[in-house]
Amino acid sequence: MKVFLRRGWLLALLVLAGCANQVPAPTVGATLQPEASPTQAIAVASPTTSVATPVDTLPQPNAFDDQTTPVKLFRSLVNALNRGEYERAYRYWATPPGGIDQGGFSASFFGIDLVVGLVTAPTFNESQTEARMAGIVLLGMSDGGARADTACYLATRADVNSPWQLSSNNSLPTTTNDVLGVLDQQARECGTPLEQLALTKQTTVPEVLFSYYAGLAQADQAKTAETWVEGTLPSVPDNLRQSNQLSVYVNVTPVETEAAAFLQTIILADTKVMWVGCYGASQQADTWRLNSGYLQASGPATVLIQTLTQGCDI
Repeated sequence: MKVFLRRGWLLALLVLAGCANQVPAPTVGATLQPEASPTQAIAVASPTTSVATPVDTLPQPNAFDDQTTPVKLFRSLVNALNRGEYERAYRYWATPPGGIDQGGFSASFFGIDLVVGLVTAPTFNESQTEARMAGIVLLGMSDGGARADTACYLATRADVNSPWQLSSNNSLPTTTNDVLGVLDQQARECGTPLEQLALTKQTTVPEVLFSYYAGLAQADQAKTAETWVEGTLPSVPDNLRQSNQLSVYVNVTPVETEAAAFLQTIILADTKVMWVGCYGASQQADTWRLNSGYLQASGPATVLIQTLTQGCDI
């Protein structure tokens, strides 16, 4: 069975990004090739428009159910939707979208067989009971349609010992003339700017990507080196290193095999350039580090679509 990602907003985003970035695609570390992988998800489906590239339906991912951090909560929701476990997905919402009931929530995903979700590093309140993060969600449908949305997601918990739940998702207005600007604005308003992100945690695969790009944004060479396995730290393209505004959306569902994993990112620089990245990572004790990667300009549209839906070969 084939899934055709079709959405005017997504296609406009991809075309605009491709036109905005005319520089050669920079390579970071080992070159990776696309490969089928488990995927992710998050909001309620809606009507579709436009046309894009067909990709093969992917295998059902293993179950993931963890509400100990906002990013893991988002991954759990994505995982439940991809597995068709809509009751589990519904309970991750403290306030379901639009006040929808369980039956309506489940019915809204009829005909969807692929979900992909990416988020920014969360911003927490002082009591660590609220967290905001920017997200991008792609919903692929079996009839050839798709939905692509960006939104600010709010996660809450009663206290530091309670599980996280999603409370709201508010979309920002997006126009075809300033898609990259809106994505960057959303990342900065809804998540922690990389220039302010604490560089301490690498206990999960998404965290190591956040830390790597935060190290670049903060010109912290020592921390940047710590995010890579010794001897594998790549050279960084000048237009990435010199960016005054760097934003990163990380795929919430890395593909993990024993102590190895791969994951994808969307990187924005100065609201004018967008890359798609594929990275390999390995784990020693409780710490993840990157060991290979590929960074490529997002245009043409098929590059971003295929990378996010089919994954990367490490």
